[in-house]
Amino acid sequence: MTNRDEQTEMYNSSEDVGSGFSVNHEMSVRDISIVELYDGGKSTYQIAEELELNRHTVSKVLKKNQIETRTIADYHKLKHEEVVELFNKGKDKKEIAEALELTDYTVRKVLEEKGLLLKKKDRDTILIARYIQMKNKGYDNESISIFLGITPKQLNKHIRNSGVNVTAVRYKTKTIENIADLIRKRLEGFKVIELSLEYGLDLLLLREIFYDFGLCYEV
Repeated sequence: MTNRDEQTEMYNSSEDVGSGFSVNHEMSVRDISIVELYDGGKSTYQIAEELELNRHTVSKVLKKNQIETRTIADYHKLKHEEVVELFNKGKDKKEIAEALELTDYTVRKVLEEKGLLLKKKDRDTILIARYIQMKNKGYDNESISIFLGITPKQLNKHIRNSGVNVTAVRYKTKTIENIADLIRKRLEGFKVIELSLEYGLDLLLLREIFYDFGLCYEV
């Protein structure tokens, strides 16, 4: 048993703890800290580490104070809500991961699932659209790879794995200035006819382009 386990300073039994929990017994400083931390979103593991306690001691205190412990699913849901909240406040993925003690991968997956961040497949699709747009403007592959922040070898791999007939799409889009914006909006759920009207493009041509990108099931 650690020194923190042995703390015995008592509070009056009429005090409320956490989210309005009223206890019918005297609580130590340690117990109040445990309840407040748990109510604040910490897991039993995190509380045990922070207060230098055994995790079973933390669970026992929560049970003694009739506090229903969260399941792993509940804990993840709470974390996911905090990820979204911080993202909406302008924090980037790395800052969110550090603040919530999560991995960058977990933060990215949460944001993708909530529709706040494009999934990898969608990001790759937009990359190909940007490549085509820049090729139509006369840039070479080396310049394009520098602009996209990847190596020429990585760019070639993206093109090979995209499943897009780049030559055919380039021919169809040679007079379209903003093909990357069109692809992004289609990924965001805009209808083909909406984009046709917004950009003043032929509906059939636009359907063919989206079909080539795998974003339209009918031509």
